[in-house]
Amino acid sequence: MVKGVLISFGIILILIPIPIVHIVGIPFGPFIGGYYGISAASDSTTSAGRKALVFALWTAILMLLALVITVAIVDSVSDLSDKLRIIIWVGGVGVLPFYYGSMAGLGAWYAELKGKG
Repeated sequence: MVKGVLISFGIILILIPIPIVHIVGIPFGPFIGGYYGISAASDSTTSAGRKALVFALWTAILMLLALVITVAIVDSVSDLSDKLRIIIWVGGVGVLPFYYGSMAGLGAWYAELKGKG
């Protein structure tokens, strides 16, 4: 499972800096990463939904760690107003891990259901 999440995380990060592709890559990168990353998870005894849920949780935790580190560095280096600091912490650290985890879980779930059919 960890290998699959790392593959998914790598796909998410690779799609961000590519010009033109990042317009689609940032919102759909987690879905694409989950779709291809779940193939590296070798646990076949659980259901597709449970496997996708665990995959989504691990992706969200990894993204949460990456965002906390990034936002903490940006917050310490730059001189932000209190309103902007709250927006960055709530939006970046509070919302994005949920989005990335849920989209990766949906991609993983779709890949699992497509593979069984």
